[in-house]
Amino acid sequence: MKKILLITKFLFIIFFGIIYHTSAYSISSFAKHAGQGELKLTKDIFDLVEFYFSAGKYGEIYNNPQYDWQKKMIKQFDWRGTFIILSQNGKGLYWYRGHTSASLDMSTNYLGKARAKCAEQGYGECFVFAIKDKVVWQNGINPKKGTRIKKKEARNGMVSIKLEELGFYDGGITKTKKIEKKKVEKKKEPKKKKNDDLVQQLKDLKELYDSGVLTEEEFNKAKKKLLN
Repeated sequence: MKKILLITKFLFIIFFGIIYHTSAYSISSFAKHAGQGELKLTKDIFDLVEFYFSAGKYGEIYNNPQYDWQKKMIKQFDWRGTFIILSQNGKGLYWYRGHTSASLDMSTNYLGKARAKCAEQGYGECFVFAIKDKVVWQNGINPKKGTRIKKKEARNGMVSIKLEELGFYDGGITKTKKIEKKKVEKKKEPKKKKNDDLVQQLKDLKELYDSGVLTEEEFNKAKKKLLN
């Protein structure tokens, strides 16, 4: 009997040792890939971030979905955000979502691969902005432990408030300035042809596909719709 108790105790110690090691590894893995330094989100990227934290139930995309993948995700009630990868200039994004009952992918370099996918968009090196519901990017304002944005908070319009407090978002001023600059340039330049608009739309669509937001089927369907 005493021998059985010792064996049970030994197995118990091994079990929790494995859990602790896995947890420690995952934390160090996140820290290794977490972003650092100043970061300002553009309005388009903010809309995706808000959509992520609210699990597709709040914000500009929810109120005015433009693509089939957005409409599909709005109807789903069983997904959650897993992580968000952003480029240092706040223009490139790659994210991952999973079923609410699915476990987080803990393969050796899954975050590294996601960062590489984000970098392929051409906006420079990318880093982890958020893990699940926690913003982990360190910009000198965000606490080292990160800042949580719960789904309930996101659905009550708190994402913009929290990100502004943390210095990650300026309410779309960056995007607005660019639009105003383009308007001034348009007065000096001749009207663009419809083909130019189509090329830009296709380019935007390709970026969504490369970032993992659109599946190949959704990308091809949207592309076909534009070309027709």
